[in-house]
Amino acid sequence: MNSSIIILFLFAFTIHNLEEAVWLTRQSSAAGKVKMHKAVTQDQFLFGLFWVTGFAYLITALYIIYPDVAVFKYAYFGYVGGMIFNIIFPHLISTIIERCYSPGLFTGLLVIVPIDSLIMKTGLTANVISVSELIISTIIAGVVIMASIPFSFKAGKKLITY
Repeated sequence: MNSSIIILFLFAFTIHNLEEAVWLTRQSSAAGKVKMHKAVTQDQFLFGLFWVTGFAYLITALYIIYPDVAVFKYAYFGYVGGMIFNIIFPHLISTIIERCYSPGLFTGLLVIVPIDSLIMKTGLTANVISVSELIISTIIAGVVIMASIPFSFKAGKKLITY
């Protein structure tokens, strides 16, 4: 698979996270029906955002450099697939339930869904990954990423003390 296509994931992921960085902590601190975790400070949230973004860059770089290493391939495609689910839940579902825009939905629908779908289609067409491998890697990556987020918020609380 062409590394240019692989890198597109990082552009989409970064622009999406920039949108979240600007507005998500203000939106999440407002009273609402959907609460995924305790309220966090801007510093905690940004630390978590840098964690998941940095991890995405690392996984992508490792997959580009070592495309035949299965764990890097599955981690990369899992991240790509997981980001599409991230747009549906929490962003789209939250927007519908709250009747209020969830930051990240715009860039998710405009950038993440089309680019990540293109990446997955390209990987499937080129027989880089099978449908079952894509589904399994998406589930595993989603669980790992979701489980790491509360820890990154706690780490941010401890490490960012100014």
